Amino acid sequence: LSAAAAIRATFGNMGMNDEETVALIAGGHTLGKTHGAGPTSNVGPDPEAAPIEEQGLGWASTYGSGVGADAITSGLEVVWTQTPTQWSNYFFENLFKYEWVQTRSPAGAIQFEAVDAPEIIPDPFDPSKKRKPTMLVTDLTLRFDPEFEKISRRFLNDPQAFNEAFARAWFKLTHR
Repeated sequence: LSAAAAIRATFGNMGMNDEETVALIAGGHTLGKTHGAGPTSNVGPDPEAAPIEEQGLGWASTYGSGVGADAITSGLEVVWTQTPTQWSNYFFENLFKYEWVQTRSPAGAIQFEAVDAPEIIPDPFDPSKKRKPTMLVTDLTLRFDPEFEKISRRFLNDPQAFNEAFARAWFKLTHR
């Protein structure tokens, strides 16, 4: 639960309360994926620290092609939902439906995999493959921290409340 303190500090610095924090984390993790195909040692400098001719191009990588299935940012390799390109309530459904075990990404970063889940998550680069649901430690904090858990369960059971809370929190985040 030490992650809860770090989450509250980070989002608190942006003026967010617990409900807004849960909405923003879950909303952000309802779509997309992390990028951890290989070791973070293959990631080049931050874009603003790169040579001038490379600025604005994102993070350069020496791992494979450096893009797509070879993309690396954090070293974590997580896809949270069955529909990573569509808004849904699957983040909360997966969070509470399964038990989680610590595992490692292809890059060696600590993440969590659903123990008892079928392979229901689409591979982003090979439509013939599926994966088990995966989560970050910060995601599991939304289930295991008592205050975050109350909010997360409310959003699980009331997707419209989640949608509205995310819309308000996103507006606040982008209009501060």
